[in-house]
Amino acid sequence: MIFVYLLYSYFNVSLCQQYVKKINLKVILIPVHEQQYVFEPFYRGENKKLKIRGLGLGLPFSKMLAKAQKGDLVLKESNEQGTTFTIIVEELN
Repeated sequence: MIFVYLLYSYFNVSLCQQYVKKINLKVILIPVHEQQYVFEPFYRGENKKLKIRGLGLGLPFSKMLAKAQKGDLVLKESNEQGTTFTIIVEELN
């Protein structure tokens, strides 16, 4: 529930049946052959393993939080313009 409250307060939305938010990351391109692995714990893309610090837990943890709130986080598309993730969260009761 904390995740949903933070989400609602961060994006300043009112409660509804289902809230869908698209998150577009303009600088990140995820190659097609890596897209199926982005939500795997500890997975780091080939282009960023040695260039960007991290453990590969950000997206898996975010997806886990969304699912804990009866929602989901999905990779919608990734191209030269950027990568789009969609988060879906159900209404709070």
